[in-house]
Amino acid sequence: MELFFNFVKNKIFACFVDEISKEVIIKFKLISIVKSVSKQRLLQLLLVVGLSFLSVVKAQAAPSPLQNMVKFSKEKLVQTKTIVIENSVATVQARTEQEEKNDKKLVQIISNKSDVPSAVSDPAEIEKAVEFAANATGVRKNFIMGLLVVESDLGRNPGKCTYQEVEAGANADHQRGRLSARAWKTFQERREIIKDVAQSLGYDYEKLNVSCNPGAAYAGTGGAMGIPQFMPDTWMEYKDRISAIVGKSNPDPWDEKDAAVAVALKLSDVYGVTSHSRLAERNAAKLYLSGTTSWRYDWYANQILYWAENYSSLIG
Repeated sequence: MELFFNFVKNKIFACFVDEISKEVIIKFKLISIVKSVSKQRLLQLLLVVGLSFLSVVKAQAAPSPLQNMVKFSKEKLVQTKTIVIENSVATVQARTEQEEKNDKKLVQIISNKSDVPSAVSDPAEIEKAVEFAANATGVRKNFIMGLLVVESDLGRNPGKCTYQEVEAGANADHQRGRLSARAWKTFQERREIIKDVAQSLGYDYEKLNVSCNPGAAYAGTGGAMGIPQFMPDTWMEYKDRISAIVGKSNPDPWDEKDAAVAVALKLSDVYGVTSHSRLAERNAAKLYLSGTTSWRYDWYANQILYWAENYSSLIG
């Protein structure tokens, strides 16, 4: 008998947990009643509980407050997910539209860019660029200005021959035997570099103005480019250092600031130049032209040091 009553009580408890769990307050009250009921009244309670259970099951057609709460929460969750997804799609669409605008802007910039860079028309712009380069490297401003007077007339003369003319001249010299096989190979390597440089900047390499072939003066190829008159391989040697100072990944030897920084960096590599030693500057000038400090190039160093003190007369 004792086992029977325990069994019934446990079944009633399980029934309330499984079937009436949504009615939280009623559930706990009924559990308390079941646990405290006497054996004599259990049969009476069973009858009451049975009737109550039937009424609860019948009443499920009318949702309880807990059911309404669950339903509301599910609806809010679905709504929130929908909003998040819609917003994500809108963000992706906005980003795509912005990327398309950027692409169109880039195409417009490239299409508006000339096949060849313009020569410097205002030497005062070079002076501003040289001031920047001098502060960045420690090379004396006037020394940089003097070198740029001699090399490119302060950017107004970055070369009088097109690269196409220079290439034809170099090829002709090679065919006549005036240009050694080694020099011809060097020219071809430099030609590939200048092609890449020109393409990356939106220029037609064949139309670029560069230094002319030296002709009968000496065996050489010409092809020095831009305001600093760097050979293509020399430009690539300094490109990363120029980028670090001017703050752009693809510097341009026809740009005033990029060119001034290139010159200053090359000069600064000679010991004593950043200390403003005149002897060091003289050696740096000769190295810039010939790669040596031979007395044979004193004439070149003299020109640069002269214009370092007198360049202002050319600016106007």
